[in-house]
Amino acid sequence: MLATLIRTTALTGLLASAATAQQQDLPDPGPDQLGFSVENMDLSADPTVDFYRYSSGGWMDRVERPAQYPAYGIFYIMTERLTKQVAQVAMAAGEAAADAPKGTPTQLVGDFYNAFMDVEAIDAAGIDPIRPMLDEVAAAETLTDLTRIAAEQAATAGPGLLAMFGPSQDPADGSRFAMFALGQTFGIDRHFNEVLRMAPDSPPLLAYHAYIRDLLIAAGYDPAKATRVADGSIDIETRLYSVFLTPAEAKDPANKFGTLPYAQVKAQVPEFDLDLYLDTIGFPKPDSFYMYEPRALVGLSEVLQTTPLDDLKDYMAFRLIHEYAPFLTTRLREPGLALQEALLGARNDQPRAEQLYQLFVEKLGHPVSQLYVEAYYPDETRAELLDMIERIKAVFRARITDSAWLSDPTRAEALRKIDQFYYKVGYPDTWIDFSSVDIVPDDPVANIMALGRFDMDRQLDRLKRPPEHEEFNGSSTLPIAMNAAYTPTINGFEVTAAITQPPAFSPDMDAPLKFCRIGAVIGHEMTHGFDFSGRNYDADGNYRDWWTFEDTTAFMDEARNLIAQADAYEVLPGIHINGALGVGENMADVGGITLAYEALLDYLADHPEEDIEIDGLTPRQRCFIAWSQFWTMKATDQYLEALVTNDGHAPDFYRATAALQNVDAFYDTFGIKDGDPMWLPPDKRGQAW
Repeated sequence: MLATLIRTTALTGLLASAATAQQQDLPDPGPDQLGFSVENMDLSADPTVDFYRYSSGGWMDRVERPAQYPAYGIFYIMTERLTKQVAQVAMAAGEAAADAPKGTPTQLVGDFYNAFMDVEAIDAAGIDPIRPMLDEVAAAETLTDLTRIAAEQAATAGPGLLAMFGPSQDPADGSRFAMFALGQTFGIDRHFNEVLRMAPDSPPLLAYHAYIRDLLIAAGYDPAKATRVADGSIDIETRLYSVFLTPAEAKDPANKFGTLPYAQVKAQVPEFDLDLYLDTIGFPKPDSFYMYEPRALVGLSEVLQTTPLDDLKDYMAFRLIHEYAPFLTTRLREPGLALQEALLGARNDQPRAEQLYQLFVEKLGHPVSQLYVEAYYPDETRAELLDMIERIKAVFRARITDSAWLSDPTRAEALRKIDQFYYKVGYPDTWIDFSSVDIVPDDPVANIMALGRFDMDRQLDRLKRPPEHEEFNGSSTLPIAMNAAYTPTINGFEVTAAITQPPAFSPDMDAPLKFCRIGAVIGHEMTHGFDFSGRNYDADGNYRDWWTFEDTTAFMDEARNLIAQADAYEVLPGIHINGALGVGENMADVGGITLAYEALLDYLADHPEEDIEIDGLTPRQRCFIAWSQFWTMKATDQYLEALVTNDGHAPDFYRATAALQNVDAFYDTFGIKDGDPMWLPPDKRGQAW
C-alpha cells in the first residue's frame, strides 16, 4: 500500500524515468549520447572562465534535444536504451509465456505484456473493467462508506484516497515496525504537487483542470458534468494539499517524526472512521502514529465537513479512472499527453511496448528485473564496482578520521556509521517470489489488482516479524531503475544494474572515467548518509541526534555555503534554485566528486602504468571533465521551472560545475585563481566531507 516512508535519497531528478527509445537498434553510446569524448568539449573555451563550456560546448553546439523529451541528458539517454532493453525482454517473455511454467518470471512478465498489448480487446472493454468500483462509489451514502472504499483501494492497487495509514520501519528503533499517518496522494503526478499551491488562474493549474475534464469526457462523461467534476476535484485537492509540508519542510525528518496517541489521531478527523480503515485492510491498531504529514488530517476534517457527499464521490470516481487509465481504453491517453506537454514543454507519445517500462517499475519490478539481469548484466561489472566502493569508502573513512572540525565524540559515531555501511550493486542475492500471483494474458486490470493484493498480503505477513530490508525492492532501487539510492533506516545504499552501464560505466573505460562517473555516484550516495537529512540517523539507521552542539553548528556553516551558492544561481529569468530544498543533493554531489577524485589518486598510485595522458589530458583533468560532461543537459523552460519548484535536485547543468567549485583540487588542476569567473572563495566553499 505505502511507498517507503523513510526518505530514500536518490541520485536522479524529476521524471528521468519518462525517457524511452524510439529507434529499433541498440547502438553503443557514443559522444552524442554523452559517452566521454574530447569531441564534446570546446577546446577554444577557457576553463577558468566557463568550465561548462570548456567541458561540454561541442555537445551543446552539436546535439539537439529531441522534441519528445522535456530534458535531454545522460539519464534520459541511458533510459532510452534501458527502455528498449526492457521492451525486448518483455516481448520475448510474451512469446514464451504460453509454454512457461506458471509463476515463473517468464510467465508472469509475458502474460502481463500480452494482456497490456491487446489493444483491440482493451478498447472494446472501455472502462467496464473498473465499473464495479465506480458503482460502489456511486452507491455510497455516508462518509463511513467512503472510508471503507478508501481502505479497499489502499489494500489493492488503487489510489491513496482521503488519508493513508500504514506501517513502516520505526525511525527511532529499526528493530520494530511503527504506524504512520499520511495525507492522501493526488491525481497530479507527485513531481508536480506544488502546482496545487498555485493561483487558480496559473497555467499549470488550469492545465491540470483541463486534464481532469478531458479524461472524464474520454471516459464517457458529458462535457458539462466533466467540467463540474473537474472544478470540484481541483477544489478538494488544493484544499487538502495546502496543509501539506512544503518540499523544503519535508526534507527535515524532524517535521515528519512527531507522534500522537491513537485517540488524538482519531480526534483530528472524526469524519474518517479510522477503526474501520485499519480493520478493512487488516492493520493492527497502534498505541500511536508517526505524523508523517502532521497537518493533513486536520485539513481533511475541514474538507469532509464542508464538501457535499456527491462532490466527494465524483472526486473519488475521477481518481479511480485516473489510476487505472493506463490499463483501460486508449482514449484515456491523450489528456495525459496534453498535460505532460503543458507542464514540461514536451509530449512523449511512446510506442505501446515502451509504455510498459514505468509500469513494470511500479508493479512487477523483481520478475522483470530478473529477466533483465539475465539478459544484459555481466557479473564482472558487479565485482569491479564492489572493489571501487571499498576504495571510496576507505577515502571517506580517512577524511572523517582527519577532519579538523569534528570533535572526538561525533567523529567516533561517524566512523561507526561508515564502518556499518550496507551496500549492494546490481541486483539482489535473493529475488522476491511472485509465483503465487495469478497473472493472466487477457485482463490487465485484473493483473494490476492481483499484484496489489499480493503486495498487501506480503506487507501484512512481514508485520509478524521484525523489519527486514528487501534488497533492490523500492521503486528507486529496482535493478531496472535508472538510479542509485541511499536509505537512512538501513544506513546503506544500492546501485542498480541499470545505472551501472554505458556511458556511466563500462569495463573498458580508463580509470578517471570510471571513478569520476559511476564512482562519483557511489560517493554521492555515501555522502547522503551524512548530509543535511541523513546525518540525523545513526549507524544502526535509527533517527537520533548523535552530534555535539558545536559540530552541528560547524556542519550548518558548511551547509549554508552550499545554500547560498545555489540561491544565487538563476536558472531562468527571475527563477533561482531553492538552496534550502536542494542542500542535501548538492552536498552529496560535492562529497561524491571529492571522494571519487581522491580514490582515483589512490588507485593511480597502485597502478602507475595508468597514470598517463590520453588525448592530451591528464587523469586529473579527465576526471573533472568526465564529471561535467556527465551532467550536461538541455531542457525546456517548463521542465526547469517544475524541477526548481518541486525537486531537491538542481538542474544538471548546475551540477556540472557547482560541485567542482567546492573541490580545492579542481582549482589546482586547471589553474583557476582568485579573480577568475570560475573562482569561488575558499570561505564560501561547502566542504563538510
